[in-house]
Formats: sequence, structure tokens, C-alpha cells
Amino acid sequence: MSDSINREVRQIWERNAAFWDEYMGEGGVFQRALIGPATERLLDLKPGERVLDIACGNGAFARRMAALGARVVACDFAPTFIERARVRTTEHADRIDYRVIDATDEAALLSLGKQSFDAAVCTVAMMDMATLDPLMSALAQLLKPGARFVFSILHPCFNSGAGMKRVIEEEDREGEIIDVYAVKISNYATPTTYKGLGVIGQPAPQYYFHRPLHVLFNAGFRAGFVIDALEEPVFDQNAKPNGPFSWENYREIPPVLIARLRLAQ
Repeated sequence: MSDSINREVRQIWERNAAFWDEYMGEGGVFQRALIGPATERLLDLKPGERVLDIACGNGAFARRMAALGARVVACDFAPTFIERARVRTTEHADRIDYRVIDATDEAALLSLGKQSFDAAVCTVAMMDMATLDPLMSALAQLLKPGARFVFSILHPCFNSGAGMKRVIEEEDREGEIIDVYAVKISNYATPTTYKGLGVIGQPAPQYYFHRPLHVLFNAGFRAGFVIDALEEPVFDQNAKPNGPFSWENYREIPPVLIARLRLAQ
């Protein structure tokens, strides 16, 4: 991926950062209901562990990990995100070290110290990165032996704007007319770069880098990682939709994927 695209990605996120901070606050519905619980299960943090939070945004999950007793280094390439994160950190500030670092800059990541982290996490950001190889290569060196990397991502099979449509169909099921919520996929196998809105109303559309599963996980395999846990959470029956095409209606289709990787022994 060209340097010019990477620069544009950084510029777009810096432009959107204040809007996203105000919109997300301490975490949106995906984070609270799906991503946060699964990520915490897979991380299985122990008090005192040192964790790297990659593409931390406004630091919401970094603060959550600090509250659980972790010592966190949280980085993002948008200076406004880091400024907002520091302002929001009113508790456990001694446990969080915020840095402006680009997750696609391997040398900058390695400046944090080889084999100095017990775990790493990246929350719904890897599909926003122009390339994954520098990050995976750096993580293979930053993590201690046996350490884990947990990431979440918009599910590339079901929740990618590259050829995905949410649809509602009507079905006569044994005499009862019901709504059937489904996802129509017209493109999956081809890696695709496109722009879209993560949040309606944000100042600028952002880049998305759609990667099918084999492309996504091969980036980790090349760096020596293996998968040892995978979750595909869905909304439960108690979730309240905020519209007909809200993901809370699509209860058999996971909108996110959470994976745990470890270095192969």
C-alpha cells in the first residue's frame, strides 16, 4: 500500500477524531454488548500485566483495562485522539501511558521495547489499516514468550461495505407472516479498498481495507502467530433495535469477529 494512501488515512482520522470521541464516549453499543465482553474473556487479564493497546482511539478500552489492574501503553496515530484520551483519563492515570504512534510503522512500535508486553489488543481498527504486516512483525517482537494478541474487527464475511447489503424479507412461516433479516453478499474473496462512513455525520468518509479471512490471518501466520481462540458474538433477544436495519435485528449474523493469537512454540 502506497505511502500516500497511508498519509491520507492518518489525515482522515485526525479530522474525524473529535467527532468520534464525542459520539463514542466510553464505548458504543457494539463495544458494550459484543466486543468488550468477548475481548475481556480472551485477554483474561491479570493485575499488573503490561498491555499494548494499538489504535486506541479515545482510550476507552485502555481505561477499562487499567481499571482491571493492567498497566497499559495505548497508542494511536491521530494526535487529537491521544489528547482526548488524556483528558478523559481521570482515574488510574498512573497505569496508562498514551503515545502517538502509527500502527503501520514497525520501527516506531519497536521503540516500545522488545519482549516487554504480556498482551496486546487492537479494537475494531485493523480494517482501517492500509497494511498489517508491519504491525504483526512488530508484535512478534514486542510480546513476551507465550503472550497473546487479541483483536476485534468488523466481520469480513458479513459486515464489510465491499458488496454487503442488509435486507429484510417477508416470509409466510406456517401461516404466520414474519420479517426475515438477512445479509446479501456480492463480494468477499477479493481484497478491496473503499471509503465509507463509520458514523453518519462524521466530517470525512474513512478508508476501509476489506480482507477475506485468509488474507487477514495470513498476515499473522507470516509473523509466526497461530490462532488459539475465536468468537463471533451476536446480539441477544433483549437488545433493542434503533431502526429496521439495526444490527440488533440480525441475531443470527455476527457483525464482529474477535480472535486471540499467540506465537507458535
